[in-house]
Amino acid sequence: MDWERMTSPEFVEAVQRSEGVCLLPLGVIEKHGDHLPLGQDTIYIHDVCSLAAEREPAVVFPPYYFGQIHEARHVPGTIAVDGTLLLQLLRNVCDEIARNGLDRIVLVNGHGGNRDLIGYFLQLTLQERLPYTVYASRIPEPGPRAPGLLTATNDGHAGEVETSAMLHLHPELVKLDAFRDYGRTLGRLRHLRDAGLSTGIWWYADHPGHLQAEAVPFTAEKGEAIVADHVDLLVRQIRVVKDDTTAPDLLRDFYERTASPSNRYP
Repeated sequence: MDWERMTSPEFVEAVQRSEGVCLLPLGVIEKHGDHLPLGQDTIYIHDVCSLAAEREPAVVFPPYYFGQIHEARHVPGTIAVDGTLLLQLLRNVCDEIARNGLDRIVLVNGHGGNRDLIGYFLQLTLQERLPYTVYASRIPEPGPRAPGLLTATNDGHAGEVETSAMLHLHPELVKLDAFRDYGRTLGRLRHLRDAGLSTGIWWYADHPGHLQAEAVPFTAEKGEAIVADHVDLLVRQIRVVKDDTTAPDLLRDFYERTASPSNRYP
């Protein structure tokens, strides 16, 4: 049930069918090697959400391209939104989703660089009382149908998994002839990692070309298995969210106690 494709009366019915669950697919605009589209993450995760919602009713928010991607500002096509605005926009969107009757919002992440942003956003939901509950799903490791098909030992961005998935979902967007094998990990900050240190420049240090991949067969067959596993996982997660009463109850209790702190313990 894609939000943007419904009429207003259809939307009202979809809210009821969804039991108040909205999937918010979070992607980004960034380079994916020389062979995949800039919108790879957003296109992929929105498709996965739509496929899952066909099996377990949920409203799917329109493609959401505004994620954390400052580490790719040096490559053409990147849209890196100010960090403060990212948080404000995501909060505003969640408020609007809830205002439309969907009080269980699942952030379904399609981009690795969004993980810390989402984690911090979840903590910010404790800052003030909200009339909705936010859950977070994440990019899964390839599931039981995929591992036997995958052969790459270096695959973190625009490699075997993402390319194969797009060959299954949107082969017209994949330019296999343009793939160039420059995705090895440079390890220029290994001395810091070995000492238990990190910096914001870590991704650029390892992958300045914005590719972590190697030349292995990319096939739609692999992509079909990867997508099927992800959809299965998301269907299960939607069902868990629909059945969940504990998190909303705990949030209400937490909000009440933050209004008047006490030494009472659960």
